[in-house]
Amino acid sequence: MTLLLPIAYQTVLTVAAVLTVLAVVAYILKMRRRRFEVPFSTLWHRVLREKETTSLWKQLRRLLSLLLQLVILALLIVAVLDPQLGSADRDARNVVVIVDASASMKTVDEGPDGQTPRIEVARQRAHELLDAMAGGDAAMIMRMDGQTTPLSRMGSDIPMLHKVVDSIVASDTPADLRRALSAAADALRERKNPTVVLIGDGAYPFEVLDSVVWSRVPTGAEAGPDPAGTSASGRDGIDQKRLADIDLSGIDVRYLPVGKKGDNVGIVAFNARRYLTDKTNYSVFIELQNFGEETAQRRLVVYSGNNPIDVKTVTLQPGQRLRSIYPDLSGGQENRLRAELQPVAVPDSPPGSSEDPLPGRSGDSSGDSVRDRPDVFALDDEAFALLPARKKQKVLLVTNDNLYLEGAMLVYDSIHIDKLLPAEYEERISSGDLATYDAVFFDSYTPEKIPPTPSTHLAYFDPRGEHSPFAIRRTVEAPRITEIDEAHPVMRWVVMSDVNFDRSSVFDVDRTSGEIALARYVRAPIIAAKRDGQRKIAAFGFNLAGTDLTLRVAFPLLLVNTLDWFAGDDADLITTYQTGHRLRVPMDGTYGISEVEVVTPVGRKTRAPVTDGQARFYGNWIGVHRLVARDRGQVVAVVELAANLANPEESQVAPVDDLALGGRTLARPEGFAIARRQALWAYLAIVCLLLLAIEWVTYNRRITV
Repeated sequence: MTLLLPIAYQTVLTVAAVLTVLAVVAYILKMRRRRFEVPFSTLWHRVLREKETTSLWKQLRRLLSLLLQLVILALLIVAVLDPQLGSADRDARNVVVIVDASASMKTVDEGPDGQTPRIEVARQRAHELLDAMAGGDAAMIMRMDGQTTPLSRMGSDIPMLHKVVDSIVASDTPADLRRALSAAADALRERKNPTVVLIGDGAYPFEVLDSVVWSRVPTGAEAGPDPAGTSASGRDGIDQKRLADIDLSGIDVRYLPVGKKGDNVGIVAFNARRYLTDKTNYSVFIELQNFGEETAQRRLVVYSGNNPIDVKTVTLQPGQRLRSIYPDLSGGQENRLRAELQPVAVPDSPPGSSEDPLPGRSGDSSGDSVRDRPDVFALDDEAFALLPARKKQKVLLVTNDNLYLEGAMLVYDSIHIDKLLPAEYEERISSGDLATYDAVFFDSYTPEKIPPTPSTHLAYFDPRGEHSPFAIRRTVEAPRITEIDEAHPVMRWVVMSDVNFDRSSVFDVDRTSGEIALARYVRAPIIAAKRDGQRKIAAFGFNLAGTDLTLRVAFPLLLVNTLDWFAGDDADLITTYQTGHRLRVPMDGTYGISEVEVVTPVGRKTRAPVTDGQARFYGNWIGVHRLVARDRGQVVAVVELAANLANPEESQVAPVDDLALGGRTLARPEGFAIARRQALWAYLAIVCLLLLAIEWVTYNRRITV
């Protein structure tokens, strides 16, 4: 008899001992009748003498009851350990079945008609493999995509393993073969006849395939002295090069190939951004690659929302990459862009006549007739990108005719500027006649009253007094910028290390309230920012009249960055993301919020933690994700991001029939050993029920009490 222990023997013995002690203690402490003395008589003397003669038998009956309870407890513990009658044959194996569920397994090229996805065939191969297992074999199912997920423990419950295989579906992420093989090797350590069966199409990076080692390489002290001094080992004696290797020593690895075709043309890069100075126009970068062995022709369509803004036919030679840049695009009203590759019908008409069902420009087309071969992998025929919504900001300058500030604002085409003197501002704010603005800049003036609109953002140059948005700690003379928070949108691409100031206020930044120091002079914050509800506030501790910053390129860029941060347009500097990675998405205004809601492109809702203003989650699906941050039930931030496959190695869907790992070609799985094993836990459970029935009958008939 063998036991399929999911935990160590010592742990089982410890649990059994604890339960036995508890059962004995509970039996000893059970309620007994209290004894009372009563007036004696001859009759009572006779009864007591008869009771004394039977006390030994009653104690023995109680011990039999305790023994029966301990037997029931022991049977339950053994049943939980899943005992099985018979032992495995010497040739029986412990098998880890790795089913490739990466993006390339969505390729449609299997079946008699070539219309069956590879993942469906992979499941069929896994079922056939499980059916070939004998009673002495044990298997574990692992799902491999961007993350490796063990779907079962090592066991021989074949019906359960079949259900696990049926639940496997392909994702939109590339395969992480390194992690899958490492996890399988860890699961098979110290097991007899360890075997790994990989079911997939072989579309894996060469550097991962080459990093497999089949025998342990001596390192450190095991390798002996290195007289030539050529070892790459560090002072601790560990060969750093071998740390990245996949150790499969002593493990039999087999391969079941899936897939038949490799004709694919895909989008491997797609990005878009608006221009910094003109938010009405934007540029698009797109890169295509032909992964097939024949010339391919496709129609490339770029959409803004559902409206095509550019259409052209492209011809790519085998292995060719084609990069295209679309400058100065302005068509469409949507902020969602989509690129799509469409098949081109084989022309039946004579040369010189063409039919193009989609309007638009055409280019990069070949004059030769190219028969369009079907694309078996549709996942990389579509890519997404996002643009911030176009916003025309209304800005108010409260200044005493600062030409440097007014002139720098002129480089920004997406704003409408009004100007007021400090006295005019005080008159209008007091009378309530101040118009509504998106942003207000206070130049060397700190008002007592600020605009009442909660969404009006504020920027201060040289704030002073009790009405300063940040508490002023002290004033420093001739400071120099020594540290900049380059991750914040206001300071992006701004260089101020050589800027001169005559003086500056030092702010007392309270990080517990969400205040951030953007620039420091030897740990003294002189530029700070914060968010107060819907309002964003930036403060610069220096006077524009006492610095040469206004004469540098950094000054208009600083103003543009500040206005972009106010409007939320800093997102146009973020490129699209790749699936299969842990994404870090900046979430403006989420200070104090621990998690956000993520709505995936397929409509699923998950939660993502927020750390240091960044939401972190794993990108599983291609398309547009929506992140929503709420504080006390109110939505405080909404961010959308686009995720694409953008992985040339995964788009290389040509199947590999003979896969080589570490220079060794993997063979097909062989037949499994024949052995018979019978699970006993059900019988033990029946015995426990019978003993419980006996205990109940003997107790109620007062036989064991």
